Amino acid sequence: MANDGFRFVPNRRAIAGMLTTPGTRRVIEGRTRAVEAAATRAAEPDAGQFRTDVTEEPSRVRGAVIGDYATSDPEESRRALLRGLDGGRA
Repeated sequence: MANDGFRFVPNRRAIAGMLTTPGTRRVIEGRTRAVEAAATRAAEPDAGQFRTDVTEEPSRVRGAVIGDYATSDPEESRRALLRGLDGGRA
């Protein structure tokens, strides 16, 4: 990578502050719920039992969609979650 005289220095304090704002929490929670809904729609019929976890930690907000509990096949659960990620994009 060529150095053209430009150096990017992230403002870590501002980034850390943004990661804990109520607005950021709403965005993360909304996207996480959208992924969960899309994964449920993408799962096999009579399946699609996913769990959503949105946690606010001191330094960030974290969202996760966890497993397809209606199936014992880990590959089917993985496929449904991946389709859910695609469906959760906006």
